[in-house]
Amino acid sequence: MGKIDVPAKNRTLWTNCGIAGIACVGCYLLVILIPWPETQLGTSVSLVVLSGFPLLGIVFSYGLYSFVAEESEGAANRLAFVFAAAAFATLLGMLFVQLAVGAGIAEMAKGLDESTAKALRRGLRLIDFGLDVAWDFLIGTALVLWGWALSRRRGFGPGWGVPSALFGIALIVANAATFPWPRGDRGLVDFGPFIALFWVAVGASLIVLGRRVGP
Repeated sequence: MGKIDVPAKNRTLWTNCGIAGIACVGCYLLVILIPWPETQLGTSVSLVVLSGFPLLGIVFSYGLYSFVAEESEGAANRLAFVFAAAAFATLLGMLFVQLAVGAGIAEMAKGLDESTAKALRRGLRLIDFGLDVAWDFLIGTALVLWGWALSRRRGFGPGWGVPSALFGIALIVANAATFPWPRGDRGLVDFGPFIALFWVAVGASLIVLGRRVGP
């Protein structure tokens, strides 16, 4: 595959946005793999690190939109970025709700009997369950739209577009089937890790393609 015939001025943008796509998944992994201390400092640091997931995700989404638009601007590509930005904004809210409940539930439940405290925790969790489904519906729609846009872009093509669309459809259908409960709690496959790997692969490809821009 030869060099992409586009202006070199966007080389840095696409490369950096590709890095952001990989880094956003890395932020999520750091939070779930590191045993953060249950202190104010631990909560604050994990909050900042975890926020990198949606914030860098928006940066990556813009870079992907820009790369596709440089050659083949269209409604699907524009809408994909709009849905992705809305999805990551919703994700930011969901993650903050999860952390707030996890960090503050012990104090909120003081003085309550065990059954009442348990009911309170379960009720509060339904809030982030709902936000989680909203995030999945929005990002699933973005993946479907990008499936069409990527299929028509040199450097990506159907080999990237078709999996993107299939992931998006599967995400929407699975979440609708088990709402309001998480897919894993109802025996369905959690597509999250596979989509994260796909996301990292797209980010790496954007880095490579950005560096192939001719001067």
